[in-house]
Amino acid sequence: METTALGSLRHEHELLLALSRPDLSIEKQQEIRAFLAAHGTEIDWGEFLDQACRHQMLPLIGRHLSRLRLTHSDAGKPLVPYRWIYSDVYEGSRRRNQVLADEYARVLRALNTAAVRYLIRKGPVLGEHYYHDQAARRISNIDVFLRRSDYPRLQEVVTGLGYRTGELDATGSSIVPFDRRTELYWKVNLTNTSLPYARVGDRDLVESYLVSAMFSLFQPMLDIRDDADGFLDRSVLISLYGVPARMLHPADQILDACIQIHLRATLFYYIESGKDLLVRNFLDLVHLLLAASPETLDDLRARVARFNCGASAYYSLVHTWQLYPDLVPEKLVDEFRPADTAYLNEYGAFDGGRFTWKRTFAERLFDPRRIDEVAARSKVPGPRSLG
Repeated sequence: METTALGSLRHEHELLLALSRPDLSIEKQQEIRAFLAAHGTEIDWGEFLDQACRHQMLPLIGRHLSRLRLTHSDAGKPLVPYRWIYSDVYEGSRRRNQVLADEYARVLRALNTAAVRYLIRKGPVLGEHYYHDQAARRISNIDVFLRRSDYPRLQEVVTGLGYRTGELDATGSSIVPFDRRTELYWKVNLTNTSLPYARVGDRDLVESYLVSAMFSLFQPMLDIRDDADGFLDRSVLISLYGVPARMLHPADQILDACIQIHLRATLFYYIESGKDLLVRNFLDLVHLLLAASPETLDDLRARVARFNCGASAYYSLVHTWQLYPDLVPEKLVDEFRPADTAYLNEYGAFDGGRFTWKRTFAERLFDPRRIDEVAARSKVPGPRSLG
């Protein structure tokens, strides 16, 4: 069941990637059933579940397995143990995301009433407008992009809704402020974003609701100047959770995804949290590319050239192609290929250092012990749970 360009993989990881796709054709379904019939008894199902959770793919995998009844052979023979786990996770994800949708719709209505000029990035937009399934993609926070000059108005809106800058205490019953060191570091060094605003949620489904603000798509260490008004002017009107809102222009969404994948994969901050390499983030980019028109891709080329971020575009596209060679055009990937690709095996450059991984991307992708290889630690204090 060769589905990637990563070479030989463990059965558990091969199955995970085969199921981590936007849709499964009849042919793909037959391949998966044949694979399970041949190797199901050899699979370490604990490892499979662990990796599906680590890569934040279990709800989508649960949908495919339960809805398409891939847990059974064509003759009705069970192929997957504990089949109820997958349907229960998918249904739990639907219920959880609905609770979050109800809350974040309240935030959007309040922002609209206050006439704040904003757009919404990432998870909520991807889930509703690209995955087209409220349960398939797990979300946590709502990420609001706006001009820095409008930030005080956003603060008024969210504090009026009961949000506070901080995080859950140990009991999960209240929001406690970040310490002074964390607040100062983020204010001085992470000038493109704010610390999250939080509100205690329903502990059974959502521990806390989170609102994040961002004023630039580019973190300060990238040394890229952009204009928030430009992204806001290009933004697209949508309905999100039944409320009028705006999202990034499709080309800007692809640009944003590429920047984020490259940063996350190489920053100590994300490597330490184990969120540097997530199959979900690569699949997000696949969804965006599948929906992109030729005009959108032309816009993407122009945006990459304008912001001189071809290295990030290639880094993200080539690794996404390795995972999904049949869904990402290799010709598009090659357009962004730089003369020197040695940086693909490096990390820490955005932290001020430059280190080389001892193992390949494929070897690191499913090994949580990759953090043991990291040569330094992040200096960024504060939350590690966002995104």
